[in-house]
Amino acid sequence: MREVANGGTLGEMLSVLVVAEWSYLSWGEKVLDFTSRDDFTTYEWVDLHSGEHFAGVVAYLRGLLDQEGTLLDEEGRDKCKDVFLRTVQLEEDFFDMTYSS
Repeated sequence: MREVANGGTLGEMLSVLVVAEWSYLSWGEKVLDFTSRDDFTTYEWVDLHSGEHFAGVVAYLRGLLDQEGTLLDEEGRDKCKDVFLRTVQLEEDFFDMTYSS
């Protein structure tokens, strides 16, 4: 992710953002109903990453990535796909580590 932030293309950056924000939206929606308002930090994070507004942000980012994909050649699309899949794995590893500790 840092590598892409420091020197990736727009498509690669969007690939990282889409994975991260979409996974946060999925998780936030899943836990929203039983997240305690008494735990301010957790509730604020979940509240920020759920709901119609944030879903709209994710849809917007996905649309930008789709649009960027139409402008890329095959090599550029392959790089975006690789970044996307690497980011999915990093997010999965993060959540696995969090739930296993």
